[in-house]
Amino acid sequence: MLNRALLVQLTRLVLRSERILVVSHANCGDATGSVTALYLALTRLGKQVTVFLPAPVPKSFRFLPRTEIIKTDPAVIKWSDFDLFLCVDAAEPKLTGLESRWSERPASLTTVNFDHHHTNTGYGDLNLIDKESSAACAMLYEWWQSSGWFIDRQIATCLLTGILTDTGSFSNPGTNEVALRTASSLILQGASMGRVLDQVVRNRTLVELKLWGRALERLQENAKLGLVTTIITQADIAELGATAEALEGVANFLNELQGPRAIMVLKEQSDGTVKGSLRTTRDDIDVAALAALFGGGGHRKAAGFTVPGRLVETEQGWRVEE
Repeated sequence: MLNRALLVQLTRLVLRSERILVVSHANCGDATGSVTALYLALTRLGKQVTVFLPAPVPKSFRFLPRTEIIKTDPAVIKWSDFDLFLCVDAAEPKLTGLESRWSERPASLTTVNFDHHHTNTGYGDLNLIDKESSAACAMLYEWWQSSGWFIDRQIATCLLTGILTDTGSFSNPGTNEVALRTASSLILQGASMGRVLDQVVRNRTLVELKLWGRALERLQENAKLGLVTTIITQADIAELGATAEALEGVANFLNELQGPRAIMVLKEQSDGTVKGSLRTTRDDIDVAALAALFGGGGHRKAAGFTVPGRLVETEQGWRVEE
């Protein structure tokens, strides 16, 4: 639960600001749901709102309202154009795509850090962090309920998308009573549950399932560590004609395995990096701590990291080489 005094402070900040920059991280339903919901809510208050994400919105989330206005080129962001900087669902500055220009922010620009990740260290001038929350969208609902702001059907659908994706359709360990209660309230307020499911859950193509098949073929278990791993290369993606989004959800799917302490999916990316996704269902394992060793972060039971390099197969197995 969020601190009520901080929520009041945040509401006052928003009401006295005119030009607001909203940012988050890339390729995430909770992030995209949060920024689109914020755009709708804040523009209704008469604010000038700019939304920035460090990568284009994935196809599966483009059904959300106003994704077409989201900017992805950091060069167009000028700090002097804003009097409030709202970072939502971003555990650390580098995830926003604006970290290299962080020190250029004027002292007069208030930075709000609104997040639920366990590895968030509180980098904002105002930090609203609920590490027990299932999703940033659930936190936004709590904020707007406490402030008395109206949530229409479009906003409700944005918020439901974030909660649904971050809980793995209410199946992963991040699901809690608050998430279920909030989702129920959003449906009562007009959120289109069927449309969200069709767009982000029941949307697998034959090519995507073939790519998942590659990942399943390469499953390996380290019995000593209790870790199950798999990999996907850029060659796999190119051969099958898949997209970078095709592996979204495979880590959550593998998390249903019985036996291992944790699972890890490594995926080569087109920019010369390897993205790692970590999952566990156990209470005595903190995959966010493991991700932090590689410069990443997340939650105790769902985390990730990105490192430079490519995947190379050796006699000892696959490894990341720069």
